[in-house]
Amino acid sequence: MAENETEKQETVTEPSLSDQKPAEQPAKPKKKVNLAARKKLKYGGIATAITCIVTAAVIGVNVLVSRVVEKYPLKIDLTETGMYEISDESRNFLQGMTKDVNFTVLMSETNFNTSGINMKMVSELLDRYAQYSDKVHLSYVDPTTHPDVVNNYQQNYSGTLQEGDIIVSDAADDSKMRVVSVGSLFSYDQQKLMAARYYGQGTVEDAVTGFSGEQNLTAALLYVTDANPVKVGFIDKANGQPLYNSQFHGYAVNIMATTLAKNGYDVQSIDLYKDQLDPSVYDMLILPAPVNDLTATAVDSISAFLFNDGSYDRNLIYVADFTQGKTPKIDELLGTWGVEVTRNLALEGKTDAAQQVTLAVGPAAVPLATVADTAYAEGMANDSLPIVAPLCRPITLLWESRSGGITSALLKSSETVYLNEMGAQEENPDKSPVGAQNVMAMTTRSEIIDNVKHSSNIMVLGSMMLLDPNVMQDAAYNNASFFISASNTMNGKGAGIVIAEKQLTSQKLTMSAGSMRGAIFAVFVLPMLVAVTGVVVIMRRRNK
Repeated sequence: MAENETEKQETVTEPSLSDQKPAEQPAKPKKKVNLAARKKLKYGGIATAITCIVTAAVIGVNVLVSRVVEKYPLKIDLTETGMYEISDESRNFLQGMTKDVNFTVLMSETNFNTSGINMKMVSELLDRYAQYSDKVHLSYVDPTTHPDVVNNYQQNYSGTLQEGDIIVSDAADDSKMRVVSVGSLFSYDQQKLMAARYYGQGTVEDAVTGFSGEQNLTAALLYVTDANPVKVGFIDKANGQPLYNSQFHGYAVNIMATTLAKNGYDVQSIDLYKDQLDPSVYDMLILPAPVNDLTATAVDSISAFLFNDGSYDRNLIYVADFTQGKTPKIDELLGTWGVEVTRNLALEGKTDAAQQVTLAVGPAAVPLATVADTAYAEGMANDSLPIVAPLCRPITLLWESRSGGITSALLKSSETVYLNEMGAQEENPDKSPVGAQNVMAMTTRSEIIDNVKHSSNIMVLGSMMLLDPNVMQDAAYNNASFFISASNTMNGKGAGIVIAEKQLTSQKLTMSAGSMRGAIFAVFVLPMLVAVTGVVVIMRRRNK
């Protein structure tokens, strides 16, 4: 028993696994915070955030600028002649418009813009019109997918609408419209044009010499926005043949008609002996330098037109010229209105006073003319430019004023002109100055009807050369501007717009000193500043 008890005492009961305490593990060392990594994370996060913000801002600015450029004229035209820009006269007209006008291009915008550099030029010009006035609504219509639009316009157009045509119309009345073909917006070297079209030598674009897009589009606007356009009967034919000397004055007659048309006049060609000179149809007649005298019946028709059954308010532009034969019946008509066109030519006798010009018939030294009645020059944009008076027949005013009639000079030649008999075989050896001669005049007859004054007028020009196409289209001379200003004043119209054609010679990019500095800053300095700033930021981040 004792041994058993002793064994019991010696026997030690081992604790169970559940009762054992885990061995105490050594404490893990704390991780040291990497300050460099923390800084890297911090600056990296900031850089990423800045990048995201800048990227979003750039995208937003690009979208905004795109929208703004579409609406406002922010593009800069750097061509030497401002090929893609429009003149101050057109801009002022656009900004003063009160009537909504539609510009409808009969072609999809994508096809129009990708049909060559010339079409792109027209597209840029159309954008300018829409940007300068919220009254101009520009749209492109594909005729194949929208034939209803074409048919609607076709109902009011006597010609045939073609793909690419630009229709300028009153937004409230589609029947009042002008159709401008793309081809009419350019002038061409005829030899190159024929070579391209018929012989495949070169392209039509190579034949283009001038761009008259602004002329034609502004002219269409003037017509469409004029509530009462002056209707002109242009008497350019006599029994189907040209009334004037077509060898010398074909181009001058054409430029006279087109200049009026481009200033809102509704010009219709008529035959003196086949068409009726109806004062209920026409507001004004034009008689451009008839080579032969008129019949008594024709003169009576013109007189009746101006008298207008006693209502007056009708006008006539008569152009005399050195190519005319004797015209006693025309002279008699003018005499009853107080003017006489002499059978002399006013030539410049002082060499250093002559203006050297290139006319359609060749180079010439011609007299300068000055405005004699400023009331007829108020529509000129720049009255400092010269007016030339080539081969003008002096006009004598038979009286200044008498009952119901007033005459006045509009243009006078220089004081140093001498006279040479018209048609003389030899030049007058005596070149003694005869003083300033009237080379353009106005005569007016009026009647008081129901206490209201009604007047008819005859404007007399001493030469078709006053309207020579080279001079009329040269922005250095005021011949076209004065002619339109005088015509508008006579017809009670507002100021006209004369726009010179832009020559499509090789275009140079030219800038003013200020523009050059701005371009250098935008193209070189600004990107360099951004690059330097980026390098500085990177270096600072590496060193921290």
